[in-house]
Amino acid sequence: MKFKFIALIIVVVLTTFTVIQAQNKSEVNSIEVNQMLQRDKKLIVLDVRSADEFKEGHIKGAINIDILESDGYAKIDKLDHKAKYIVHCRTNHRSTTAFDYMKQSGFKNVYQMMDGMKGWSQNKLAVVK
Repeated sequence: MKFKFIALIIVVVLTTFTVIQAQNKSEVNSIEVNQMLQRDKKLIVLDVRSADEFKEGHIKGAINIDILESDGYAKIDKLDHKAKYIVHCRTNHRSTTAFDYMKQSGFKNVYQMMDGMKGWSQNKLAVVK
């Protein structure tokens, strides 16, 4: 009887942990981002590539802040910390830096598109030029 009770507690704890992890998932791919954008029009796409890369093609409605510019982090600081963001770059190197900075700066709802614009393009998703 005691074993069944302990087993039940373990199942409940593991299930709760899995649900919490799913709710806090912050790494997404371009297919998931496309679906998220269709469901939630308040999501803000933050493209942290250079202005030239942005001009070559970007996700519709994205805002561009080049984090390699001297004022890149200052521009991020001015964003609404309560809004929901999807951060991306070409692959995921600059977006990792931006994502980590945003989380450390108190942004609560930030997702990182791990396959970046490279993945977005490979999946033939809409690009604005």
